[in-house]
Amino acid sequence: MKIDANKVIEERLAACMGLDKYVVIMHQVMEVDVSKDAVFQRRFNSFYMVRRNAAWRKVYYELFESMKSKPATFAEIITTLYEQTGNVEASFSSKMLATLYPDKPLWDRHVVRNLRLHLTGRTKQKQLENAIELYAKIEKWYGDFLSTSDAKECLAVFDRALPRYTSISDVKKIDFFLWSIR
Repeated sequence: MKIDANKVIEERLAACMGLDKYVVIMHQVMEVDVSKDAVFQRRFNSFYMVRRNAAWRKVYYELFESMKSKPATFAEIITTLYEQTGNVEASFSSKMLATLYPDKPLWDRHVVRNLRLHLTGRTKQKQLENAIELYAKIEKWYGDFLSTSDAKECLAVFDRALPRYTSISDVKKIDFFLWSIR
């Protein structure tokens, strides 16, 4: 018996990070009607831990599908979700945007904490405004970081350890690092 240690390490690391699930979501998003495709929704809900009721998910996936046919922004998505649900959904807005545009970063509690950012605002309207400002800061951080030698080293390590996933965007690779730092 021969053991391919690199392959075993890559497969286990990819499974731990959910890379196969992510790749399936990214391949399917433009191929299916996300507002109607229950399989896609289950995969997305599982990967991104969407724990909302059916009425909220209906609004979310209908908006998601509508955003596929036009240029979308974080501000537009989060504002529309706020208007339709009454909730400031920074994380789920970013997940929708990053699924449509893989070069867009995620807003995740671990990512935001690692970047030392905090959502503020006494009213939901102020939280909405602050979320839009913070997302712009996250985008700026990624833009700045990706030009550094640290980023280049992170990307090189990712690509060496996970050669089957080199096609994932650089932003998403850094997302996986930030998400993994607990």
